[in-house]
Amino acid sequence: MDEKMKISPEGILERFSYPRDYFELWKNKLSTPQVSDALKSIVNHPWVIKGVKPLKDEFRIIGKAVTIKTSSHDWGTALKGIDTAHKGDVLVINSNDDDDAVWGELTSKTAQKKGLAGTIVYGAVRDINAIKNLNYPVFTRSKIPNAGEPLGEGTVNVPLECGGVTVNPQDVIIGDDCGVIVVPAEIFNQVMKKTLKIKNSEKEIIQKIEDGWPLSEIIGL
Repeated sequence: MDEKMKISPEGILERFSYPRDYFELWKNKLSTPQVSDALKSIVNHPWVIKGVKPLKDEFRIIGKAVTIKTSSHDWGTALKGIDTAHKGDVLVINSNDDDDAVWGELTSKTAQKKGLAGTIVYGAVRDINAIKNLNYPVFTRSKIPNAGEPLGEGTVNVPLECGGVTVNPQDVIIGDDCGVIVVPAEIFNQVMKKTLKIKNSEKEIIQKIEDGWPLSEIIGL
């Protein structure tokens, strides 16, 4: 292979130097465990929204956060969030409890039509099979059949506290079958560069395991 055609870790880091490039790279190459390890090494915090999982393991999500604070009895504020968001954004909904669903089929269809990347619900969701059939990425803390009313009494684009993690508008939300991570906007590029290095290191470790090295020896245990 021509030397100019080889892709080195340094070349990847130089090539993927803008947020949108990292968004594209995430879709096929990276995982939340790798991002979590990168965050831990930089700020000593995994930044995981605990208890939130995808409705389908195949769902992968990345995008800038549009935050929504509401009660479980008010799914109307989710509509305000959809109206506020732009194509490629991720809605992050914080409900005060799981007594009623704040998200379902109709909201998923509306968000999908607008081009949103997905929805994170720190609360309850309903219409599970319908959402799966839409193939619109939804991650949630719980599932329930009942919903409240379209009151629209909550707030949009305010800081949220989700399981001990602060989510600010424009933070980058990343999710896959392992869960959801919040990457603060101001360190996003730094975190993704570190994630790429971790990805490359893992490839080297896997190759050594294939070659017969004990993992304990590889990591210096």
